[in-house]
Amino acid sequence: MKNHIKDSTIASAFLLATSSAWASPKMGLGQPPSSENTEPPEPPKETRSSKPTVGGGKSQLGALQRQKFSIESITLDKVNQRKITTCRVPTTIRPKKPRPKIKDVLSLSYNPNRKQTVTFEFEMSNMPTGKEDRVLVLLYSRCLTKRPKIKTQFSKKKLALDTNDIEIMGTYDIPANPSDMTKDKSSATTSMTIEVELETDKLTPQIKAGNDTFYFQAAMLKKNDFDRKYYGTMTLSPLKAIHLTPKACPRKKQFSSDLNSNNESCKQLPTKTD
Repeated sequence: MKNHIKDSTIASAFLLATSSAWASPKMGLGQPPSSENTEPPEPPKETRSSKPTVGGGKSQLGALQRQKFSIESITLDKVNQRKITTCRVPTTIRPKKPRPKIKDVLSLSYNPNRKQTVTFEFEMSNMPTGKEDRVLVLLYSRCLTKRPKIKTQFSKKKLALDTNDIEIMGTYDIPANPSDMTKDKSSATTSMTIEVELETDKLTPQIKAGNDTFYFQAAMLKKNDFDRKYYGTMTLSPLKAIHLTPKACPRKKQFSSDLNSNNESCKQLPTKTD
């Protein structure tokens, strides 16, 4: 089953200066768990304890670790490909941990003197489904951490986004579908396309301030756990990144330097827990 999210119902939640360059993801088939609230959901914070509604011990952990849940790709909407340039990503660069693998980085160049809105498509794949309602959470940050502040014992991938800067872009209900269950429960999955708009004129102040790389992760958890803020039960996707430069595509040396250095905003975050 594949869903395409179209109708916008969530307020923008990006931490991009005083105004957001990234608009709300477009939604349609799924509704946020708190659909009557037009404010962005509160981002997950550091959790020391939780009461998850999962069970099964090692078998449950093994099933979640076998999941291949991911943001399969981030691509430009075909209509907007002439508005912004997709740059070649040098495959010989080796990003430092916890940064994403080079194949998971999208490099783009845009005209800073033009006011444009371009649409990205986030392709979500291998989203686990089953007999209980779940929630998909699309997360964003300008900053990464080597020490996740939220322990996610049921997820093979860990939260790489810094919780001091993290924001929820959107939440999407994944209805229970017991008919999807097979003998191998870990193989019951669905997919979804989420459209996210970028306003390039509002992005420029971030680039000038030294914030050129933006990081994304998706998380899935049971709706019951999401409503109770038991974030320790999340299953997380591998990290993705979008790197942006004005005027022209970066040379290899600049791209490597940008990718392996922290955004300027991250230097101002609290460090006592890192």
